Amino acid sequence: MEMAVLILFMLILFLAIIFKVPIALALFINLIVLALYAYKKNFSPREIFKMISLGIKDTKTILLVFSLIGMITGIWRLSGTIAYIIYHGTSFISPKFFYVGVFIFNSAISFLTGTSFGTASTAGIISMSISNAMGFSPVVTGGAILSGCFFGDRSSPMSTSALLVATLTKTDLYKNLKNMFRTCIIPFALTIITYQIFNLGIDARVDKEGIKLIREIFNFNPLLIIPTLSIILLSIFKVNLKINMVISIVISIIFAAVFQNKGAGEIFRALIFGFHIDSEAGKLINGGGLVSMLKMLLIVGISSGYFGFFKETDLLVGVKKYVRRLFARLPHMVTMSIMSTVISIFSSNQTLTIMLTYEMARESYGDSEKLALDMENSAVMTPSYIPWNIAGRTPLEMVGAPVLSLYFSFYHHYIVLVNTLTSVIEFRKNKKS
Repeated sequence: MEMAVLILFMLILFLAIIFKVPIALALFINLIVLALYAYKKNFSPREIFKMISLGIKDTKTILLVFSLIGMITGIWRLSGTIAYIIYHGTSFISPKFFYVGVFIFNSAISFLTGTSFGTASTAGIISMSISNAMGFSPVVTGGAILSGCFFGDRSSPMSTSALLVATLTKTDLYKNLKNMFRTCIIPFALTIITYQIFNLGIDARVDKEGIKLIREIFNFNPLLIIPTLSIILLSIFKVNLKINMVISIVISIIFAAVFQNKGAGEIFRALIFGFHIDSEAGKLINGGGLVSMLKMLLIVGISSGYFGFFKETDLLVGVKKYVRRLFARLPHMVTMSIMSTVISIFSSNQTLTIMLTYEMARESYGDSEKLALDMENSAVMTPSYIPWNIAGRTPLEMVGAPVLSLYFSFYHHYIVLVNTLTSVIEFRKNKKS
């Protein structure tokens, strides 16, 4: 029965992808399937409800952070913060170092915002527009954008995936971030070198006229950078993430009123519905708001309900036996990379990949911080290898890049490859000793 349920679980997701059914609906149907399985296994309706509640309770913090991120992306746009960053950030991109500039620019924005989708909808769109106008390869540019998007998605203090990993493993977010930065130095350098090799021999000039249009909409002031700087500085002092984000929202509300002369009604609409303006420049800065996160809230909320079933039933017992054997025989990162990639094929989203990878691996790790780091280097990154997984596909669709760009996202490759090789070397040393 367990094998039949898992196959049905995967089949529903496959059919949803093929027939373009909303992922949230497919996840909800799978939640019903799991509930029926538990009922068949003699769990009472009350116990089934408790299983679902258990998973949602474990991720209530991430749901709140998703909501705050939606509000931040809306109010940052209204206050002029996003426009200010985009306007001045693009001036650092040189044609001779275009792909590297795109990667670093998107990395910076994703680190500030902590969201790959938010980065793609701002810096990513600008980067691809410039690339198309100048004749750069959309495939390589798309890969550079996606690499940059996931730099922050993996290791920003505002990253919901980093927060989810910390919540699941019950580890300190800031210690995890420190470990992530330590293990991303070599991959980051290799990514820059690789994109620069692709840039050799290309001669072009950046036309900044389109980007300058956004300055006609906002009153620029250097203080507009404060809402983003506050996130970084308060993170350094380990201020609670929710409080950190609320402070940034409050500062942005003040700036929207003072610098952009926005009223209470416009501020409220930006927080809930995002920023929208009907102009050419609007294509670069429109978006954000709590409503923009509803899809992700549904996906996270529904899929988090699976946790209780995986923990309380025997659904994964048979599979876990094979997984434990792999962890005993192979380096941990080798097993994590393979396992998370397979899970990514069926899960359709990064959140569920992280959750299932944790559930399959948690018993094989004695060190929670090591588990968190290996999850960041595998389950957070591998979903972007799968063309139908929304983790990588959605940002590429936002910027109009080919799906093939998934495999030119070299930061993903190097994070997994370098850390897997390191794990292999450590495994061999321990085996010899």
